[in-house]
Amino acid sequence: MPRALPSLLALVLLTVVGVAAGLLALPDEAWAPAAGAGVGLLVGAVVAALLLRRRRRLRDGAEAQAVSGLPLVAHVPPPGRDAQDVRRAEEAFRMLRAALAPRDGDGVPAGVVLVTSAAPGEGKTTAAAGLARAFARAGRPVVAVEADLRRPGLTAALGGDQAGTPKRGLTAAIVGGVPVDDLLVEVEPGLRLLPAGELPPNAPELLGSPDAARVLAELRGLGAAVVLDTAPLLPVADTRELLRLGGIDRVLLIARPGLVDRREVRDAVALLPDEAAPILAVSGRAQTPRSYDQYLRDGAR
Repeated sequence: MPRALPSLLALVLLTVVGVAAGLLALPDEAWAPAAGAGVGLLVGAVVAALLLRRRRRLRDGAEAQAVSGLPLVAHVPPPGRDAQDVRRAEEAFRMLRAALAPRDGDGVPAGVVLVTSAAPGEGKTTAAAGLARAFARAGRPVVAVEADLRRPGLTAALGGDQAGTPKRGLTAAIVGGVPVDDLLVEVEPGLRLLPAGELPPNAPELLGSPDAARVLAELRGLGAAVVLDTAPLLPVADTRELLRLGGIDRVLLIARPGLVDRREVRDAVALLPDEAAPILAVSGRAQTPRSYDQYLRDGAR
């Protein structure tokens, strides 16, 4: 069935209903059918637009993989409270960690991993925090970098107090030349955080500058996996500028079915450099395959 057909049917149906309503309400008025048709057409147009918008959105992980052309490596659930939610999330982040592990198996950390999404609200910050913790809990030192200089949320996602975040962070390293090692905050054993610091008025220019390239090289020299939580690709230029610098080993794109459009995913993938070997993860509770829960349930074999 063509994707536009349900919307067209809704438009026609509501127009007919409007004509009928006009005839029933004012049977003696010649203008009543036309007025009813106009109201029905207006309501139908709104409903049709909503239906088309909904049908343009990704349905599930399989469609996300087909649209993006990227390997789908994990389904990342939203944060949960009970033990089953915790197990499901931890396993998803282990899958991400495994997908980013070097193929030679020598245990060397995954270098610099940039985590982003096409649009806001897709779960990139949750994924970045979970991936950083997964590296640390596997005994690999990791630095999580709050590189979204518009709406930083990594500190909160790692359990820190956003209000109490140090004023100095990534921006101080880029603009002020403060050594990165002096700005890191220990979150848990093996996991350190580089907070965003003071938010600049010119984030794209800052992240695309030679000073930002210097900070990336400094991060790489720490001998730890580096996980960058960055701004979404389509609304602002920040992450595009950061990618243009080079020095990014891998890119993890987060897509949330039911929220992001197919076209948005395609546009985001077109911005990713091939040399960073991008991979895909989808977020959202409804997108987790049922078999995952069945296997993870207590007593399952």
